[in-house]
Amino acid sequence: MRSTLIRNSSVFAVLLAATVASAHPKGFHKKVIITVTQTRVSALVVMDVDSGDRCLLLREAVDADRNGELAGDEVAKLRDRVTKMATSALKLGLSGAPLPLQLKDSKLSLRDDKRANDSPLSVAILMELDHPHEISESMTLEFTDTSPDQSTIVLQVFQEGMAGAPFEAEVKSGVKTKVPLTFGR
Repeated sequence: MRSTLIRNSSVFAVLLAATVASAHPKGFHKKVIITVTQTRVSALVVMDVDSGDRCLLLREAVDADRNGELAGDEVAKLRDRVTKMATSALKLGLSGAPLPLQLKDSKLSLRDDKRANDSPLSVAILMELDHPHEISESMTLEFTDTSPDQSTIVLQVFQEGMAGAPFEAEVKSGVKTKVPLTFGR
């Protein structure tokens, strides 16, 4: 269990660093990586918020003492707020049945700037569900999500035993995407 948490923390750090380095137009940028095994579904949601008014409003809203610096509970409140923004519209299903993923961990990167200013930030969220029944290759994974600014979302789906490349697509905000499960066929 501890090694899993350490590995997940390492994955979060790498993903946050990778998303910070990528170039893209200003706004919200979401990537959802889903892993499906025969007994578990997990989702890693990574969202960047570029610098500007959005970040200024998010950071200032949690600066309770209005000293211009974010610390302790203020950072935790910001993490929780951005985590909710990134996950509240996420809906997963398995052949019509909802998959209620549970939050396992979340990490916030203020990109080395803890001031209540317009600097960018990123969040990485791990969600999981141990499925009570075996997930079979005849099922379909259903994904719907909305980005806070309605921008497209990068979706990747990895399946247990997958021989080829994972499913990957840029999906429109609010549009249901169906991915047939093949488990390595």
